[in-house]
Amino acid sequence: MATATPTKKAPAKKAEAKTSDTAFETAGAFAENAQEYFSEFVTKMSDATEDMREQAEEIAEDMRARFETQQKLAADVNAEIAEATKKEVSDAVQFASDLGKAKTVADALEVQQAYWTKLFETRVARTQELTSKSVDAAKEAFAPFKAEFPTPFDTSAFEKFFSFPAKA
Repeated sequence: MATATPTKKAPAKKAEAKTSDTAFETAGAFAENAQEYFSEFVTKMSDATEDMREQAEEIAEDMRARFETQQKLAADVNAEIAEATKKEVSDAVQFASDLGKAKTVADALEVQQAYWTKLFETRVARTQELTSKSVDAAKEAFAPFKAEFPTPFDTSAFEKFFSFPAKA
C-alpha cells in the first residue's frame, strides 16, 4: 500500500500570492506616483500659464504707454515745426518789407545780413532741439528691445514627470 505523502504545492501557491500582492502594490505605488507627478505637472503648467498671461498683460500695458508717449512726442515735434514755419514766414515777410524800405545798397545789405544771420542761428538752435527730442523718442521707442524677456515657465515639473536618464 502506498501511503500518500504530502506535496509542497501549497507553499508554492502562497509564494505566487505574495508575488501577485507585491505586483499589485508596485502597480498601485506606480499609479499613485504617476498621479502625483501628473498633478504637480498640471499645477506647475497652470502656474506658468498664469505667469505668462500676467507678463503678456504687463508687456501690452507697457507698449500702450510707450505708444502714447511716442504719439505725444510726435505731436510736440509737429507743433514746434508748425510754429517755426509760421515764425519763418512772418520773418520773411518782415524781411521783404524791410528790404523794400532800404534807401541805399548798404542798407539793403545790412537788412539781408541781419535776416540771414538770424535765420541761420534760429535754424541751428531748432535743429539741435529737434535732434535732442528725436533721440529721446528713439530711446523710448527702442527701450523694450533692451529688456530681457523672462523664461516662459519652469520645466522642472515636465522633467520630473518624464524623467529620462542623464547623459554622461
